Amino acid sequence: MNHYEVLGVDPACDASDVRRAYLAAARRYHPDFHADADDVTRSRNARRMQELNQAWEVLGDRSARAAYDRSLATAADPGVARRAAREPGSGPEVPAGKGWTPRADDTGWMSDFDAWADEHDELPPDVPRSPRRKAVTLLPIGLFAAALVCGFVGLVVQLDELVALAAVCVILAGGLFVMLPMYEMSRGRRR
Repeated sequence: MNHYEVLGVDPACDASDVRRAYLAAARRYHPDFHADADDVTRSRNARRMQELNQAWEVLGDRSARAAYDRSLATAADPGVARRAAREPGSGPEVPAGKGWTPRADDTGWMSDFDAWADEHDELPPDVPRSPRRKAVTLLPIGLFAAALVCGFVGLVVQLDELVALAAVCVILAGGLFVMLPMYEMSRGRRR
């Protein structure tokens, strides 16, 4: 069922007719108007309202409606699909090393299981982390532990410099907790 059929309008109608049909159907199927109905009726009307909203989202926007009309015209022309299958470069791009890529209405692969059953997606090997990177990863935890010790000792001996050092260590540890994962993610993208 296409969007025109959902709204019950002719594809050649103008935008005001589409809007009127949507509003009339929305008044009829909106879940708020069926709050006292049984669960089956409410869920059926909610589903129908979702279909109406999807149709209105496409048909209510002039450019989206024009693109949708073009897609309907292309889908209705069987020659378009046949030409697309024959012309190189018009189908989906097949990655290097990949022998099979699905196409719409293509069920031939189901009987040719052996052609693609032995394909494997190879992941790049994991790069072991250096001891230096491990130490940097543990740095925020060490700073936080140092902040706890400095803060506790500074409060016990009533030394404001140690409490201030503890506050600085907490701020540094928090910043590193945020910045180190971002740095690692950016390194991963560069590889």
